[in-house]
Amino acid sequence: MNQVPSGSQLFLGTNILLYAIAEHPHFGPWCDALLDRIRRGDVAGYVSVVVLNELIHKLMIGEVAQKAVLKPGQVVQYLKRHRGVLATLEAYEILEEVETAYGLVILEATPEAFSIARRLMQAYRLLSNDALHLAVMQKASLRDLATNDADFQGIEDLHIWKPHEVL
Repeated sequence: MNQVPSGSQLFLGTNILLYAIAEHPHFGPWCDALLDRIRRGDVAGYVSVVVLNELIHKLMIGEVAQKAVLKPGQVVQYLKRHRGVLATLEAYEILEEVETAYGLVILEATPEAFSIARRLMQAYRLLSNDALHLAVMQKASLRDLATNDADFQGIEDLHIWKPHEVL
């Protein structure tokens, strides 16, 4: 985890948080170490409300799929028929911990960022949420991104930190 320099300002992709929360066997330890460095103030960590929205969506889908023994693709239809399940999910508490425990700076996705994102989608062939992440980063003058998403490769003025196995 020492390769991310102290004092870095790092935007976190959703997968970094998911790997830590889910204790991913290969990438979880790296992500945990990064979040610990953010918590200690060695690295400044940033997310956007879009990252948090992606995170809670994935946590909810995963939790319901596991509890109801469903495939992830079946969960949305299941929830439309069983809305009461939404009141009892642990995903809300997990998200609250992410919002408060690590000292992450939560950035807004403004209309201006959305306008920038539309241009970035075309320029870099990005999907909408990825372009919005990049636009939020640009508005905040952030150039370091922790992600395992290959779609950000080749974007100029962007330094990507990819999780790896901690041996």
